[in-house]
Amino acid sequence: MSKRKVSPYQLVVTDIDNTVFDWVNYYVASFNALLDTVAGVIGSTREVLAAEAKDVFTTHGSIEYPFLIQELKSVNEFYGSNIDAMLNEAVFKGREAFMKEASRVLKPYQDVHRTLSEIKRHYPDLPIIALTDAPRYVAMWKLNKLGLLEFFHAVYGLPDPRVPTCEVNRRVKVDPEILLKHLQQSNFGFKGRIRILPDDYEKPGVRGLKTVLMDYELDEPVEHRKSVLWIGDNLRKDIGLGNRLGVRSAWAEYGTRLDQGILASLALFSPTQNVHKNVYIKADDPAAPKPSVVFAAFADVLKELGIEGK
Repeated sequence: MSKRKVSPYQLVVTDIDNTVFDWVNYYVASFNALLDTVAGVIGSTREVLAAEAKDVFTTHGSIEYPFLIQELKSVNEFYGSNIDAMLNEAVFKGREAFMKEASRVLKPYQDVHRTLSEIKRHYPDLPIIALTDAPRYVAMWKLNKLGLLEFFHAVYGLPDPRVPTCEVNRRVKVDPEILLKHLQQSNFGFKGRIRILPDDYEKPGVRGLKTVLMDYELDEPVEHRKSVLWIGDNLRKDIGLGNRLGVRSAWAEYGTRLDQGILASLALFSPTQNVHKNVYIKADDPAAPKPSVVFAAFADVLKELGIEGK
């Protein structure tokens, strides 16, 4: 009987957005469906609501704030303190439109599921970690919808968003069923480790990835960090922090192949800082950090792990 080969790495850590799936295409398509639907309900336009959304996202510091509709200026002016009508009409229909479009476009990159399956088959004890700047709940919701959550040993994300309330009567502006899921911090049946990191641990700061290294006892001595493979699409955010910590940094170059029209649509509702935070605009940048290795597809991780060709 041949002896099972040992993985060349003790830990694989990966970003999610534009690394395991096309976040830009998914979010722009789904969010525009939401805007169009809400605009139709209250008699507004996508352009007006997009500008208002930009203000809300700026306030919350995240473009994936899930209670966006309830805080749009036009929606609040239309409904006033009639929260029931707001939830039953604009919020319900807008959320439904988002989910319907997401079910169509929210898919893993073509080779991700097979690649993760192969890693688990060859190295069942090798932990695969998700490290993201998205809110923890949002990140796990996406991984669950993508059919990938089962492959991860742990998920590290930022704090979940606050729940909006009506300024007039202080009533919570969230459907009770959704509020219950939010308060229960649903984990979608995930059995692995869940870590909610402080907001100031956001990339390109190193503390998020360093927390992962410490949790898996690979932070000190520093030589241990070489046994960690870190995958991300953003040279400045992901590769930069990986290089500073001394891990093996793999650039998901395929995640930067973006449609310019979709990027232009994203810019209509996303604050500029969020565009740069969520999307790496590939351009000639001699000062950009250099990765240890470049992945043309997520499946390249199989070669990196010595699995390809077995």
